[in-house]
Amino acid sequence: MVFKSILILAALAQLVAAGLALRINFRYRIYSAWFLLSAAASVGAILRLTTLSEVWTHSPTLFEDRNLWLSTVAALLASILLLGGMALIEPFFVRISEAEKSLRQEHRELTTIVRATEEELKLAQRIQRRLLPAAAVELPGLDIAGVSQAAEWTSGDYFDYLPLRSGNTALVIADVCGHGIGPALLMSSTRASLRGLAPTLEDVGELLTHGNRAVVDCVSPSEFVTIFAALYDSADRTLHYAGAGHVAFYLRRDGSSQLLEADAPPLGILPELTVPTRKLTTIETGEILILVTDGILESRNAQDEMFGEARLLSTVHELRLQPAARIVQGLILAATEFSGQREQQDDITVVIMKIT
Repeated sequence: MVFKSILILAALAQLVAAGLALRINFRYRIYSAWFLLSAAASVGAILRLTTLSEVWTHSPTLFEDRNLWLSTVAALLASILLLGGMALIEPFFVRISEAEKSLRQEHRELTTIVRATEEELKLAQRIQRRLLPAAAVELPGLDIAGVSQAAEWTSGDYFDYLPLRSGNTALVIADVCGHGIGPALLMSSTRASLRGLAPTLEDVGELLTHGNRAVVDCVSPSEFVTIFAALYDSADRTLHYAGAGHVAFYLRRDGSSQLLEADAPPLGILPELTVPTRKLTTIETGEILILVTDGILESRNAQDEMFGEARLLSTVHELRLQPAARIVQGLILAATEFSGQREQQDDITVVIMKIT
């Protein structure tokens, strides 16, 4: 009777273990592994019942059927261990299920936050785009075009056309260190300051000098703005320019070029800064003033080579007979193709002033 009871307990333990495995299957949706374990436990129960049917008419004795007793007791122990394992492992899956529910909830919350943040970034992008000139300014003797492309949602680059008190219009390009929301805010502040100052001044050097005082008041020691301003006086055919940490390039009709250097450090570094104005004479029809930010010059290809000044001037020279807008687009295309059309790493701004 004891032998039969052991077999019955072993079979029941394995059947219960099979039931627990099936419950884990359907409750936690881990079908493949636990279905196999449930099937194995069921097969074990069938084996125990088969043995029970074989010995039902007689009872094996411990001394005469020692191997049968050992295998039956071992089967009972295995069944108990299997049942215990099934019972103890289910709380682990309960914790996994709760963690998954928590993760899904956090994912939903994070998705909501990301969507809200994306909407805010889109709004910031739309606002910043409206701060850039909607169209090129029309000035006597000039063909002007400019484009600015952000590396992220917003840009630290800036260009503008600013009417001065003298009646001339200053062409300005600036590059705030870094890119993203912070530089975009500093760019907006710089733009507002320059727009407020321009109608009270007559000279591009004065514009940058007074602009520096405004920038110093709103930047940290690690922030600065490189900027270049130029105006063309059609009356005497001269180009007046001033640079603070930012240079420009002047392409002559014969293909030669001149670097228009910066005579001052970037805005925001020195509280007291005077930016001088220089003058370029002997201006001729077809000559081109090229204003770009680092996103063009420092575009890199797969060999880590920079686009650089030589390629910049060569590209513009090849496009010199085209309108300013076509030169701008051609230059951006050349830099993009040079870099292998990889993801844009920096803000890109190009402004072309062509003497007509």
